[in-house]
Amino acid sequence: MKKDFRDFLDEWPRNFIHDKDLATQLSLTSGSRHNLIYRAIKAGRLTRLKPGLYIITNKTKHISYDQFELALVLYESSMISMESALSYHNWIPEAVYTYTSATSKRGREFRTPLGMFSYEHVPEKNLYLGVARRVTKTGIAFIADPWRALADFIYIRHRSWPNLKHLEMDLRIELYSMLESDLTQLETLCSQYPSPRVRAALTIFFTEIINIKRDNS
Repeated sequence: MKKDFRDFLDEWPRNFIHDKDLATQLSLTSGSRHNLIYRAIKAGRLTRLKPGLYIITNKTKHISYDQFELALVLYESSMISMESALSYHNWIPEAVYTYTSATSKRGREFRTPLGMFSYEHVPEKNLYLGVARRVTKTGIAFIADPWRALADFIYIRHRSWPNLKHLEMDLRIELYSMLESDLTQLETLCSQYPSPRVRAALTIFFTEIINIKRDNS
């Protein structure tokens, strides 16, 4: 592997690189470019994540990776949601070992050296409703707010609960977390999430929370 290609990888602003980036940045034939990639993989400088996408590695220094950023790099039009987002917001106590995302595209799974990434289909309408954009060191990530993550969980996992108590017991979500959450976001999802079944479930929770807060005021 040529030294200048090692330098190129060290200077690349992100921890991940696509074939299309290499094709744009390197004045090489397709065959020469693929030879460089092959040698870089053998030397441990690149690790293949999926066809056309690689992690940049360096045995002499530690490189940190943001799995939430990688989730979007692996599969565009997606956002961290469901169990991963609920765990990220400390709504559920369990450790999550698969990075779960919602997407408007068909469902997929990717097994990578950085973990398992799972994508589940949700309706495209209002796809980014209740989703926050987070800036990482080398890119961006999209992460569902807690109520949006729960809405996607209800939609994808086909779950329902008659009241907050059953939801709290099943998923072990603290009632305090729900009472202190962004209820404006929940109210918006009650009317705009593109599934009547999910809207009905969320409306039950919203109404009960409003009543609890009113009784405690």
